[in-house]
Amino acid sequence: MQTLEARRIPARSNEARTQIWRVAIVTSFFIIVFGASLFLGTVMVIGTLSGPDSSAELTANGRAGRIARTLRDGTLCHYLVFDNRTAQTVEDRIGRCDESKPKPKQERPAAFTWGK
Repeated sequence: MQTLEARRIPARSNEARTQIWRVAIVTSFFIIVFGASLFLGTVMVIGTLSGPDSSAELTANGRAGRIARTLRDGTLCHYLVFDNRTAQTVEDRIGRCDESKPKPKQERPAAFTWGK
């Protein structure tokens, strides 16, 4: 009887140890995913809060041109900036294709008039 009880105690401790390792691995995975998303989010926020980008500065003084390539969905464009002096192409951003185009005026429906 004592040998059976002696076998149960190490088996329970092995199960407990295995359970602790499983919990530790899953917890560390979620901590890593959360930390990476927090880091990337911070980098993106700091990038948008930083001063004006150099591509807008280049196109403002007429030294460079902006090229828009339509993506597959047709509504978004990938903007590139080409510097004429250095012959460099800089990737700018992805935005809506109709940002730089003037917006069409809203047409008002024809008003009803009596007798015309």
